[in-house]
Amino acid sequence: MNFSALFTPKANRRSLLKLLLIVLLSFPVLVIAKGFKFKIKNTAKTNVAVFYKISEKSGKFKLRALLKLKPGEEKIKEVAVSKGDTIAFYGQDAEDQTSLTIKKDFALLDQNKDQLLYIPIIIPEKETSNFESLEGLSVKLEHNKVLNFLLKMDSTSMSSLSMLEKNFQNVYPLGTFIFVDVKSNRLLLPPLEPSFWNSSENYLTIQDSLYAMVNKDRRGMASAQVAYFVAKMFDSLRVNNTAELEFKAKLSLIRWKPTPTANIYQVFNDKAVETFLQNCYAQIDSPDQEYQRYRLYFLSSYERIDDLEIYGKQYYNFGNEADLSLSTPAEVFSTNLGVMYTKNKTLSNYYSVQNAVLRTKAYDFTSLLFNSFKKNTRNQIIANTRADQHKIIAAVVDEYKSLVAYNPDPVKLTLQALDPKDAEPSIVPIQTTVNNLSPYTNMAQDTSKAPAAVDHNYKIDAYNNKVKFFNSHLKEINSLLKELDQTDNDLDKLSQNNPDKAFSTTSNSAGLLKEIEVNSQIVRKE
Repeated sequence: MNFSALFTPKANRRSLLKLLLIVLLSFPVLVIAKGFKFKIKNTAKTNVAVFYKISEKSGKFKLRALLKLKPGEEKIKEVAVSKGDTIAFYGQDAEDQTSLTIKKDFALLDQNKDQLLYIPIIIPEKETSNFESLEGLSVKLEHNKVLNFLLKMDSTSMSSLSMLEKNFQNVYPLGTFIFVDVKSNRLLLPPLEPSFWNSSENYLTIQDSLYAMVNKDRRGMASAQVAYFVAKMFDSLRVNNTAELEFKAKLSLIRWKPTPTANIYQVFNDKAVETFLQNCYAQIDSPDQEYQRYRLYFLSSYERIDDLEIYGKQYYNFGNEADLSLSTPAEVFSTNLGVMYTKNKTLSNYYSVQNAVLRTKAYDFTSLLFNSFKKNTRNQIIANTRADQHKIIAAVVDEYKSLVAYNPDPVKLTLQALDPKDAEPSIVPIQTTVNNLSPYTNMAQDTSKAPAAVDHNYKIDAYNNKVKFFNSHLKEINSLLKELDQTDNDLDKLSQNNPDKAFSTTSNSAGLLKEIEVNSQIVRKE
């Protein structure tokens, strides 16, 4: 064998290539690591030692000490990371408190390879006030002397606290008369706003505040309805999960106050409201049947929110590097729900409203209105009946004058003529006289052939004509006198001291008139 041929330059090259191929196939693929630069800052208030941990795809990891930083100090370091690996940074202070772990995988690093990656070393503060459930907040609201009104609001209106946002600031002043159709809950007339006799005063003003840290996913043992309400409030305030809340509120009770010389009934009888009441009467078709449909209210008190402010700050659960990739959190806390962070250091205004009416109370004058309506109607009937009475008497007088004029036999029957100077003669003598009269009978014609019969019959015809008119006026007088008797009886009944039973009233005396709560929707000015 020619051994020298094996060591020619050409053979050497072939042998080396074979040897290299055998080596590459015999060992794992070698991975080339890339270097990435990180700006590491200590945001804690104490010195920290910074470590990093590289986790490989195989599950193996390497933990290395990187550097030490003073409070607020920052340094730039370059660390090599291989494809498929993940690097995580964390810090530790002298008390062995560990910071949040900030993870970055190779894909993210390679995508931002031309940027200096910021790594904050954040040791969470320990929050002394732990988060509670919605039920816990509801209990606090329920026992707060000012803010418990929130729980009394209609939960279906809580999508945007709309119950307080419906322009309740623009309401009719206390002392206003309102006439309402309760079936449709609408005003039948423009309200009569107060006149010179009105004044009002702040009877009571209270203010209070409430602070709570609340998580809406925690469940307790309180009322499900209350929890639903507070959850709806969270939706209205756009609270995602957990929040620090501060409520501040000031309430006033404002009452109508009459002038020193007036009371509520004097106000009701004021001439200024007479036209308004007449217009109310005009709306009522049948008071006996429709009494329950109408209400006349006199606005007497408002429970008002002078000021309501809800401040809050949202908390977010700390998960992975995505939580901090966009911006640095303002604060990071260690709470009973784990590590959480906020984007703002101070509380933000979530909701505020001023001078909103919560509840409206009024005096119910409906019974007085209807009783006045009956009295007004009765008085009108009496007035009309008296007018009819005077018309009947005048007709009797006229008929009596004609009766006297057509007396067929003044010799046998003497009737007292009325004094023409007496404008309103008494009806009594006429009644007495007429009661004793009877109709005349006609005289028969003279049927003899004597020459005097013609003249005699002429007188008979004249007599009979007077009888005819006399009897007609006498009959009319008797009819009018019967009508007058009925009219007098009607007047006696209408003028009795105890008329028909009145509508029931809400009070027994002037000092016992009661306030009732009314729908606040009707007091809004459109």
